[in-house]
Amino acid sequence: MKKIQLSILSVSTALFLSSCYYDNFKELHPDSALSNNGCDTTGVISYSAQIVPALHNSCTSSCHNGTGSGHDMTTWSAVNFDAVDPGGSKLVGSVIWDGVAQQMPQGGTSKISDCDITKIKKWVAAGAPNN
Repeated sequence: MKKIQLSILSVSTALFLSSCYYDNFKELHPDSALSNNGCDTTGVISYSAQIVPALHNSCTSSCHNGTGSGHDMTTWSAVNFDAVDPGGSKLVGSVIWDGVAQQMPQGGTSKISDCDITKIKKWVAAGAPNN
């Protein structure tokens, strides 16, 4: 009888301990949309779907639109030039406010959203494709 009770206790303990499994989702999936406060940076970052809207919100709606001051950033070729500059990405440097490139938006009190910065950085790291 004691062997049966000991066996049941051992199996119960093993089942109980194996059910206490914990993983930190953000550590397991650092590029997950959930780890970026709802910012979806998973998969391939698309120029037309993610970069154009990010640039429109902060760059081309006011200055960099071909009619205002500053570098025209309304086309992929113009944005691509700044993104893959051999001396370092002017685009990334200006939006992350690294102190090297000119800070954009110029005269702004805050930089573009962390979500948009992450998308731009991933797009540039992928070679700034026209997709």
